[in-house]
Amino acid sequence: MRLPDSEKSRIVLIGSARYESPELPDVPAIENNLTELRTLFTSNASAIVSPDNCTVSLNPKDQSTVGELVTEAAEQAEDLLLIYYAGHGLLSLTRHELYLATGRTVSGLKLPFTGVDYSHIRDACMESRARTRVVILDCCYSGRAIPGTLSATDSDSVFLGQVQVSGTYVLAASPGHAVAKVHPGAHFTAFTGELLRILRGGIAGGDELLTLNAIYKQLYGSLRASGNPIPQQQITENSDVMALARNAAYSSQEMSSDIPPSMVIPSPSSVRESLVPLSSGRFTPDEVIEIPSVPRTLADRGALIEDRPPKWDYLLYASSLHLGMESLDQKWSQYDAGRSSRSRRMSVAQLCHYVDASLDKLQEITQRVGECLTQELQDLAFEQSKERENPQLIMRMASDLVGVYEDYMDWAMAARGIVAPHRAARLIEMTALIADPPIRQVRAFMEQYISEMDSLNRRYATSEIASVSVNLTLEIELDQKVLDQFLEERTKLS
Repeated sequence: MRLPDSEKSRIVLIGSARYESPELPDVPAIENNLTELRTLFTSNASAIVSPDNCTVSLNPKDQSTVGELVTEAAEQAEDLLLIYYAGHGLLSLTRHELYLATGRTVSGLKLPFTGVDYSHIRDACMESRARTRVVILDCCYSGRAIPGTLSATDSDSVFLGQVQVSGTYVLAASPGHAVAKVHPGAHFTAFTGELLRILRGGIAGGDELLTLNAIYKQLYGSLRASGNPIPQQQITENSDVMALARNAAYSSQEMSSDIPPSMVIPSPSSVRESLVPLSSGRFTPDEVIEIPSVPRTLADRGALIEDRPPKWDYLLYASSLHLGMESLDQKWSQYDAGRSSRSRRMSVAQLCHYVDASLDKLQEITQRVGECLTQELQDLAFEQSKERENPQLIMRMASDLVGVYEDYMDWAMAARGIVAPHRAARLIEMTALIADPPIRQVRAFMEQYISEMDSLNRRYATSEIASVSVNLTLEIELDQKVLDQFLEERTKLS
């Protein structure tokens, strides 16, 4: 780990706080973000570059202004190239390409002509000879802007696929399906405010330098604990070992101890909750209709798609859930009986490394719950006009949720299969148990949805107001006692 060479490094701080388009609300806190970041990166006490090598662009009017700043810095940087952007992030309508808003940006069809195409920034980074390239984005990546947020999105994979650059570290304010928050009256945006707090205050018990990796872990825990969106990172070629500041909370006595530094203990917030509504909507038919039960076979599902009776789209989703669960009956029985997948022998050190990495995988699985049930997908799949009906999308949505259910089971059964020294047995047990609530919650949700769809005809026939509505919620909630025991056991083995 090291600090950048101040004379061979370049920083560009870009912030769009004011917008001409009424669709993009102003974000005054962004101006404070830029002022404080520049002070931090160039002041005598914490400088990583000279003032001349840190460029600030507040409220750039158009793409060319941003392009000139980024390309000039990319051409000059030899050690660190850091590009920071705060503002509204939008995805184009057809190709879902990432655009960063400027003062004159207009969403919709005009976005490609008025926003900054992120691929241009990515290309400039790729062409730069800088040893380490860092992109920090305090924005979200699609959807419409609403007061108090920077926008909404539906896919981390779309975003991360666009921002990845070889040899570059990307730090984003939130996952693709969340929002980057701006709390009313706050001096900074939530993400940048926490980043500034860490850079200024340091990390107690940390190393002498604050690397990108250490900063991210601290951001992850603190933002999650405060109910803010969870930040995301993309690392290539060990770029995360670059430091952005000295650790203000570092004590030299800590490193002179004979006790070796502890392994990083994952926070319980490494696994997050997802709260996603799924509704069959409300219908009030003008005449008595017959709604069939949920098809239980592929042939019956095919007939449903062919005939398309009332509420066929919801029945198709339920049928696809049933068929997917049925295909996993054997795996569910094995999981519920406490069985494991293939055995793997590990030392205690290998186990600790595995556990730390596996929690990241569990977080990825949980994030997919939200991606399976976004409101945008529901709007596209259900209650469509005849010419826009999309049975393939409905079946894919169901398949994706069943896939999450299977991946949860695979994760837990893989943990159960680890063979390690006896003193690590309790950690293995607690690790596997972390996924138990999500497995049962997803399974219960699918079973309940199928049951609700089976009962639609009966409920309609007995409804006094000739109207039936189904609104279910899937919430992934972990067992805090299990997490506490997991952390206790993990700490013992550090």
